[in-house]
Amino acid sequence: EMGESVTVTDLEPVSSVGNARDPWFFIARWGHNERSVEQRCVMLVKAAAGQLETTLRPEFATIAALAGSGVPVPKALWLEETGRFIGRPFFITGWLPGTADTRVLRGAEHVSAIRSVAQELAAVAAQLHAVDTDRAAHLSSSEPKEVAAAQLAFWRDQFERHRLEPHPELVYVFSWLAQRRPVARRISIVHGDLRFGNILYDGDRLTALLDWEMVHLGDPVEDLGWVYRALWSPLRSLPFEEFLVAYQQAGGHLPEPEHLRWYQIFSEIKHSVISLTAGRSFADKATSSLRHADRAATIPAFMTRVWELLGETC
Repeated sequence: EMGESVTVTDLEPVSSVGNARDPWFFIARWGHNERSVEQRCVMLVKAAAGQLETTLRPEFATIAALAGSGVPVPKALWLEETGRFIGRPFFITGWLPGTADTRVLRGAEHVSAIRSVAQELAAVAAQLHAVDTDRAAHLSSSEPKEVAAAQLAFWRDQFERHRLEPHPELVYVFSWLAQRRPVARRISIVHGDLRFGNILYDGDRLTALLDWEMVHLGDPVEDLGWVYRALWSPLRSLPFEEFLVAYQQAGGHLPEPEHLRWYQIFSEIKHSVISLTAGRSFADKATSSLRHADRAATIPAFMTRVWELLGETC
């Protein structure tokens, strides 16, 4: 890629709870004398199989496209899609300071710092949703009245292909959602997995949005329906209502309650399908990761939240 000799040192795995990419840190050096360059890098290697069916190019292209947009992303450096060098495809970005550790969400001593980071996340979400979609010409789009249907169809297809049993409760909720599809106020770049765990923060400052493997053009309310799910919610530090205020103050548009509720229900179904996909990968011996083996066991908790959101309309 560089057309000259490059030295790679300090190669080491990065601790991560993610399943779609295996991260590695290294330092690359090239050039001589006044042309000497040292680049601290992170390599994201595509997992062999797991909970998502994604390719690297949309993720890498989005990170590259967002440079200079105000949305904090690492510098996109190189993409290798063939797998011929290390056995699997990968891309490389610049390193940024911070951690993605979610354990701090449970510690009372971290409440003040996490409150600040959560408020910044709300502002960054508003910035992302305001980015001109011309930057994301590599992503396919739909009309505002069709984006909910498009996402619902995508995840229902994943569900029907990867489930190992009927799951009538999921079938019911897919039908419920299909009958009540909202119309997007506008089309935005949607991160698709916006949450703690997919951000870097350094103390009380957010330094980057990470893990863009589910990025697409769609309804920005989708990100709002996902960001405070129970598994990664910063609720202890910042109530969701205050998150939405921070989002609005940064230029985001507040959704109608029913519009938001639709995407909150959709989020539980989406994560249920992700879990079923992980379990199918293990059952098919596409992965030996025990983290995927019993993922279907997560679905009852997700469905409990669905029933809470449905309430008397169930």
